[in-house]
Amino acid sequence: MTVLDLSWHLAGPYCTMLLADLGADVIKIEAPGSNAGYDPGGMVRHYYKGQDAHYLALNRNKRSMTLNLKSDVGRELFLGLVAKADVCFNNFRPGVMDRLGLDYEALKAVNPNLIYAQLSAFGQTGPYRDRPGVDLIAQALSGGMSMTGHPGQPPARMGLPVADLAGGMWMVIAIMAALRDREQDGPPSAAIDIGLLDGQIAMVPYFSAYYFLDGAIPGPQGSGGHSPSYAAYKCADDAYIVIAVYDQKSWGRLVEVMNQPKWLTDERFSEPRLRAAHQSELMELIAAVFLERTSGEWLTDLMASDLLCAPVNRLDEALADPQVQARGMTVEIENKLGGTLKFVGNPIRMTSHEWEYRSAPIIGGDAGEVLGELLNVSPEKLDELKKDGVV
Repeated sequence: MTVLDLSWHLAGPYCTMLLADLGADVIKIEAPGSNAGYDPGGMVRHYYKGQDAHYLALNRNKRSMTLNLKSDVGRELFLGLVAKADVCFNNFRPGVMDRLGLDYEALKAVNPNLIYAQLSAFGQTGPYRDRPGVDLIAQALSGGMSMTGHPGQPPARMGLPVADLAGGMWMVIAIMAALRDREQDGPPSAAIDIGLLDGQIAMVPYFSAYYFLDGAIPGPQGSGGHSPSYAAYKCADDAYIVIAVYDQKSWGRLVEVMNQPKWLTDERFSEPRLRAAHQSELMELIAAVFLERTSGEWLTDLMASDLLCAPVNRLDEALADPQVQARGMTVEIENKLGGTLKFVGNPIRMTSHEWEYRSAPIIGGDAGEVLGELLNVSPEKLDELKKDGVV
């Protein structure tokens, strides 16, 4: 599968990186002289040999070339690549590709089997279509921020850029479904339209069901949400652990580990519905008990009783976790400018696919290879195109 990747920032490059991991030939196309891939929006502060970590982390397994899509020659070359591609992806604001004369109908005329994929903040339709938008905007509009954080505190953005990452994954699902349709004698071509806001709305299925059923509007969920025995607690060593106790049997085991038998007969806490009704009181009591011992001591005893629990890891602790290491979720990749760098790997495990990881490309570094391979452009012609500012 060949993917023409006109992506930038986070959601787009993340989507095409996942496709590249799965074996697609992803050709990342940027404007000549562009350093947008290295420093989108001037936000990046971590560099390696002049390359920023953002770019390196999101563009592995791809090839890169530059192409001036505003020039007649550049558009001609691009349409030549489109004729050889399976997918053309962009995450520009709606209207950008139209103004370049590279909309779905124009590209489908060149390649009737093309999958034309567009990912934007709000999608290609609706009153917000032309508004700019990023992860933070989608999180706010979706209601997600109103549910993140602790009661009584201001709304909080989720620490992970969940709208961007989810948008990229939704697009991967859609692209693979469209390709499968094409293989199964379905529509030979498809235009895919995904908005970050839509992706976030789709990720509140049961909260929305509660609201539609009885008008319940969820507030900040804190470290757990709906139960005092489903939350994070601080221990004597200032570290936090989480417990997730759902049923009455597990509640009995938790009470035993915490050496609080009176809670079993306390009329406020004897049943789940009563514990929910007296949540704040019970959370204070549980919090006081957890402060009596270290996190390691608590985790040892909780795990011995087969209770759901875990430490609240910092990033460094999470990446060094033995389960994360055993699953090969950190990988070392040789950098094209020398040395090796560590990144997180792909979480998919398949008997039919062995993962290979190649460093993010040098911007424009594969133009000769791509154009020569797909369009038979000679080295002499390539030099001419570079001189004219086309690539």
